[in-house]
Amino acid sequence: PSQDINCTKYHNVKRSSLTAYVPLTWRYERRCRYFRVVALPGQSGTWRRQRASQKTTFVTNHFQEMTVTMEDTTSDTKTEKKVKLKRSKGAAGPPARKVKSFKDQSQELAGGKLFKKADQKTKGKKFKKTLKDGKVEKPTEGGQQKTVKKGKPSVSKGKKRKSEGDGDNDSPEKKQKLVEMKKKERKEVRRQLKNTYPLTKRSKEIWEVVRRHDCKKETRARLMAELYGLIKGRAKELANAHDSVRVMQCCIQFGTPDQRTTLFEELKDELVNMSKSKYAKFSVRKFLKYGSKEQKAAIMKSFQGHIKKIIRHTEASSVLEYAYNDWANQTQRKAMLQELYGNTYVVFKAPDTTTLQDLFTLHPDKKELVLKEFKESLTPLLEKTVVKHTLVHKALLEFFTQAEGRLRTEMIEAVRESLIHILHTHDGSRVTMHCLWHGTAKDRKVIIKTMKTFVQKICQEEFAHHTLFALFDVVDDTKLVSKAILQELLQSVSDLVTDQHGRKVLLYLLCGRHQAYIHPDIVKLLQQGDNNETSKKDPAMRRQELLEFVSAPLLKYFSENTKELVLDKAQSQVALATLEYAQGDKSAAYEALSVLAAEDFLPQGKGGDESEMHIVEHPAGHLFLKRLLAWDKSQTEAGQTEGFFAPALLSQLEPGAMASWAKINRGAFVIVSLLETDIPEVVRRVHKELEPQLMMLKRIKVPGVEILVKKLEGEST
Repeated sequence: PSQDINCTKYHNVKRSSLTAYVPLTWRYERRCRYFRVVALPGQSGTWRRQRASQKTTFVTNHFQEMTVTMEDTTSDTKTEKKVKLKRSKGAAGPPARKVKSFKDQSQELAGGKLFKKADQKTKGKKFKKTLKDGKVEKPTEGGQQKTVKKGKPSVSKGKKRKSEGDGDNDSPEKKQKLVEMKKKERKEVRRQLKNTYPLTKRSKEIWEVVRRHDCKKETRARLMAELYGLIKGRAKELANAHDSVRVMQCCIQFGTPDQRTTLFEELKDELVNMSKSKYAKFSVRKFLKYGSKEQKAAIMKSFQGHIKKIIRHTEASSVLEYAYNDWANQTQRKAMLQELYGNTYVVFKAPDTTTLQDLFTLHPDKKELVLKEFKESLTPLLEKTVVKHTLVHKALLEFFTQAEGRLRTEMIEAVRESLIHILHTHDGSRVTMHCLWHGTAKDRKVIIKTMKTFVQKICQEEFAHHTLFALFDVVDDTKLVSKAILQELLQSVSDLVTDQHGRKVLLYLLCGRHQAYIHPDIVKLLQQGDNNETSKKDPAMRRQELLEFVSAPLLKYFSENTKELVLDKAQSQVALATLEYAQGDKSAAYEALSVLAAEDFLPQGKGGDESEMHIVEHPAGHLFLKRLLAWDKSQTEAGQTEGFFAPALLSQLEPGAMASWAKINRGAFVIVSLLETDIPEVVRRVHKELEPQLMMLKRIKVPGVEILVKKLEGEST
């Protein structure tokens, strides 16, 4: 610990169990004096640190002599001695005899004395000696030992330098030391040492007033004029400082157009460098938000030629993302994107060429070369911190739209593990769908594994849930999909049913591309992957296997939450699709719904509380019953003879319940739907209960009752 070995130059470096160096020149230092050992060319040796004794030794291997130079920092005299180490030539490893430590050798070479006796002031201090009673002996200048108590180490006090203006008439009171000040006071003292302290202090005082929403216009205008006078010519310096960057943002936000223009002219040549600064980048963002149309265009133009570097920069990438998403027009976005296409695109593009498709129309033979360069420029952008940017998503979508064959396969393999970070955007979701459509079975498996633990979040994203549609359409390994995706999805059914995008995922599993639930544009998009080369299984079989996996859990959920699902207009879509398309025994679900419909009916009227309404009178509940009964009708027409809801409903109704339903408009329409099912036992039960009430129903003048009366009279005749 008392030694400090600095190897100043290395001839070679060897690694072993002990750290070994082969230095060409090495130095031993201690306090203000040192001596140097100089090795001759071709010589080698090994430094070894022994942990037990904490000594440093030098073992020679091949050379026979070394030159030792004693240097004294306080004198110009130097003495040199040549020492020959006896050792047989060609011997490998350390010598057989015990090798003295470097310190012992140096003591011998120096005659046992490292320092001159005459020079007592510059002599190095000896190690402290601890006594048994806990006291410490330390050497003094006279050579005597002084015993002190063990505690904090003493601090040597140097001669205090007098500042300008100090004299003999200074106040006898000592100035407060910096170490004795409070933390806040020390911080203030350090700030005062800066050259910009007065400017920064006054600027902050103005900022504290101007930034308030209750600041009057006259006061704000006066203070802003003063603030612009202070920062004129020093805007760049203030924009890069952490404590004044908010002042700059305040100037841009609350300044007049003329003041803002003056400030922009001062900074316009440093916009790219400011974007790369941790603090100045916020000033660029403020110019994008509050600047004029010309200033925004100038910022976009300053980015030209630097897109590849900016998008990979930690700080500047956020500014580029903000500019691309919120303030760039279509032309400016295309100009940013074109910098990623490569040099061939720049050479062969026409003045009106803005996309890859335009270039390939003019030069079809350049397609492969351009896409190859495009792929090379995209590959470095697939890092986790870079691939999240929207510009990269757009570039990847352009590539997959045009690429084919080997180039597309290589890009899918490179990007497949990063898709989880981009599928939440519009372009990123399309890129993920292309990878699922055209990727191999291995690529699809990797993509599915990256989605684990994120399934619920993917289902609830506006664009990400489209990737699950593509996944359900093309992946042949339905067991993997069921285990990795559907199992996690079914654990959060209650959250998905209440989410507008989550419901679409459940509906797609139940009824596929039904136009009543899936938008035609989405269906058209999904059709692009129908004829992919990787999928071999029949689409109907694939869908059937997924449907069988989710049917039982969804029917169980419906049975346990019937009222919440049926009486909500949005959630009732999932409930209806579950009863219509789910596979398996539906009797428990039908029974739960029939029990809800068989509750005592107390009409609430038009202004009644919907939470207290009966399912027959409820706006969403009565529509659910009508649509489910219409499904019974379609199944009857298709030749099915069992599994209907209407018989289960009537089995739970008390005699006379339908007569009370028939007196209101919505209840009458439900009974009409019962008659239209054409199930014989259902029709007979309705006629049996309502024909005695026919004269009373004719006196009720509402559309539903009038239709019901006509239906009863027509069928009876």
